[in-house]
Amino acid sequence: MSCARSARKALDVSLPLNQRVNGLKGCVERYHPIGFAASMSFLEAVAGDFASDPAALPLAVEVLTAGRDAWQAEVRAYAVLRRRAKRLGLRVPHPAAPNPNRPSHWHGARREAALHAVWFRYSQGTIADVDLHCLAAALVRRGRLTAMQLAVLDEVHAGLEERFAAAGTHDYQHYDELRQLLALAAQIAVVTGRC
Repeated sequence: MSCARSARKALDVSLPLNQRVNGLKGCVERYHPIGFAASMSFLEAVAGDFASDPAALPLAVEVLTAGRDAWQAEVRAYAVLRRRAKRLGLRVPHPAAPNPNRPSHWHGARREAALHAVWFRYSQGTIADVDLHCLAAALVRRGRLTAMQLAVLDEVHAGLEERFAAAGTHDYQHYDELRQLLALAAQIAVVTGRC
């Protein structure tokens, strides 16, 4: 089912509330730049408890579709740039070039969603890296990092990027753990204005 169809289902007041919430979840399956569970939590934080309050669903759908629409516009613009580059003989994009096909942040609420994602991961107690755990704790408690903590963030982020680049996909559990830690480091960097 498409995101538009799922959104219509979420907004259809003739349906039972649980089916409407499932419609919202269908949209989140297609756009969850901070992870599925964190995205659902973010929408609840912004709109209210849509699982028990049907009046919160329209705002949740609006926030979600606005972010997704902005992301889709970025993807279309990127496709135009890639076609031009290919006509000029640049068949493969530079590895460091941004690729919006996999969204790395919530469009329209970049910092707010990133901070929520950091809080969500911290509150779940699932951060395996000690340095990232401490940085997340500082952000959650104080809302900012010191200069020394920012230096640690840069060091940890660079180290994770190196480990991720060297990791093979043959050990999927290790690869996925590194990918999640790298995503968390990127979210912390967004909150602190590092990227």
